[in-house]
Amino acid sequence: HDLPQAAAALTAVMPREQLPRTLEERQIAWVWGELALAEGEPSRALQRAEHLLASAPGEQRTQLIPHLLKLKGEALVALSRFEEAVQAFEEAKRGAKARHDQSILWRIHCSFGQLHHRLKREEQAQGEYSAAREVIEALATAIDETALREHFLHTALASLPQVKPLSPNDAARRAYGGLSAREREVAALVAQGRSNREIATHLVLSERTAEAHVSNILGKLGFTTRAQIAAWAVEKGLTTTH
Repeated sequence: HDLPQAAAALTAVMPREQLPRTLEERQIAWVWGELALAEGEPSRALQRAEHLLASAPGEQRTQLIPHLLKLKGEALVALSRFEEAVQAFEEAKRGAKARHDQSILWRIHCSFGQLHHRLKREEQAQGEYSAAREVIEALATAIDETALREHFLHTALASLPQVKPLSPNDAARRAYGGLSAREREVAALVAQGRSNREIATHLVLSERTAEAHVSNILGKLGFTTRAQIAAWAVEKGLTTTH
């Protein structure tokens, strides 16, 4: 990217430090913020985003403006203010969904996924990336021209990390509500009507550990009774595999 050339082009329209007075000038001011981020000046980008959010005209001041909140979140990430960035991205997502603005929503999901990855929150990161792919694919279906549609898909999906194939264990966890292999064994034994003590004996565990497994299963599946676990285990076919 030729950043000096971009800065020169923007300056010809509206100097960097000029305060925006019209909606068109607010758009240019936002682009100045994006350019500041690209130039490695996140503090300036954050200042620009916060000023534009605070000075939004009329009803917009009480609304969540997704492209400005995305800029704010990305600037906060660059400044290592991660928890503030999480809040900015959450608000950006809500704003984009409220406006039904899919074109910015997938980019927000992408940036949020990158933040989660940086914070080693891999499950949340993959959730954001998956959401971004869904939005991209939905947008692509609205493009009639094949070449244009393929170009959009290729370009947009290239901004996301490659999908790693799930390991057998991870695939099983996803298929069974996040339950580990041991928890699936316990669920199958619950379905057989076994008590915690009987489960502990069968799996060579302490009774307290068996009780903890049952509690974890209830929490992960959103259940409140052993009968619900039993019905779920039968439905999933666990009683025939354990």
